[in-house]
Amino acid sequence: MSADPTAVSQARSVGGLTRVFAGLLAGVLLGGSAGYFYARQLYRPQDAIVISARQARAQEEAAAQQATQLRYTQGQLDTADGELVIERSARQELETQLRAAQAEVGRVRDQLAFYEQLLPPGPEGSVDIRSVQIDRSGGGLRYKVLLMRSGRNGGASFAGALRFQATGTLRGETVTVDLSPMQVKAESGPVTVTGENTAAASLALQFDQYQRSQGILAVPEGFVPESVTVSVLEGETVRATRSVKLEL
Repeated sequence: MSADPTAVSQARSVGGLTRVFAGLLAGVLLGGSAGYFYARQLYRPQDAIVISARQARAQEEAAAQQATQLRYTQGQLDTADGELVIERSARQELETQLRAAQAEVGRVRDQLAFYEQLLPPGPEGSVDIRSVQIDRSGGGLRYKVLLMRSGRNGGASFAGALRFQATGTLRGETVTVDLSPMQVKAESGPVTVTGENTAAASLALQFDQYQRSQGILAVPEGFVPESVTVSVLEGETVRATRSVKLEL
C-alpha cells in the first residue's frame, strides 16, 4: 500500500518548520551571548584588572595588617609625645628651681654685703646688737637677734653669751625675771632645751663678724611680760644691750 502523498507533504512541512524554529532559537541564544560579552567588554575600563576571590581576601588581610601596624605606630608616637611633654615639664621645673636658688644666693650675698656696711666703726672687736624681734608665741616668747662685731681682718673670735630679762607683772606686782630658752633653732632643726647648764649653753655666743640667734623663751607661770631687755655678756661684763616693748 502506497503512502498518501498529502500526508507525506504535511510531514515534510512540519519538519521544515521545526528546523526553522530551532535555527531561529539557536541564533537568538548566540546573539544574546555575543551581545552580553560585547557589552561587558564595552563598559569595562580598559585598565581594569580582574582578580579572584582568593586574591581579594589576601588583599583585605594585608590591608587589615597595615591598619594594625598603623595603630601601633600611632600609639608609640602618642607615648613618645607624652614622655616629651613630661620631660619638658620636668626641665622647666628644674630651671625654675635653679633660678630661685640663684636668686636666693644673690639675696644672701647682698645681705652679707649690707651687714658688712653696717659694721660699727667703733673700737676693734666691739659687739653691737643690730636687730631684735620678740613676739608672743603661745605660752612663751619667740625671739630673733642679730649681732655684729667690728674688726674684719684677723683677731680672735668673740666668745660670750646672751641674756634675756623681762619686766612685767606677777601676782599684781611689777618684777624683773631672767628668761631661759625652752627651744633654740639649730642647724638640724628646733631643739628643746632642758636643764640650767643646757639652757646656758644654748645662749652661748662664738662668732667673728656676725651671728643670728633665734628660739623660744619660757615664761614663768602667772608672769605677764611687758618688755624684754637683751644683753650681750663677755664673762660678767655687759658689752651691748637693747630693750624691746612687747605688744599686747
